[in-house]
Amino acid sequence: MAEYDEGRIWYKKKGKIVTIGITEKALEEIGELESISLPGDGDELVQDDAICEIAGTKTSFEVISPMDGSIIAVNDELGDDLDLLIQDPLDAGWICQIKMESNPEDSDDEDDSE
Repeated sequence: MAEYDEGRIWYKKKGKIVTIGITEKALEEIGELESISLPGDGDELVQDDAICEIAGTKTSFEVISPMDGSIIAVNDELGDDLDLLIQDPLDAGWICQIKMESNPEDSDDEDDSE
């Protein structure tokens, strides 16, 4: 199941691997797509770092990392075909995959419950 960040960015978690993309709402805000600056494979990220920037005729915005980790895969097809974002933003139009530093669901917050 996809989770959403401010209605613009979606991400799907599978263990420590997180796939990230943008939503149809974000595409509407951007307008006609002009460019995307894809991240580099192996880039290290801290939560709230910019992963990439997407520019369109109406506006541009940065895709922000929802967690700490490193990029393990980039959808290089987007560099050649931005239409993938429009045609299938929640599947084939994914931007990158991040391997989380730690999975928050695996940790115990015992200190918070005392």
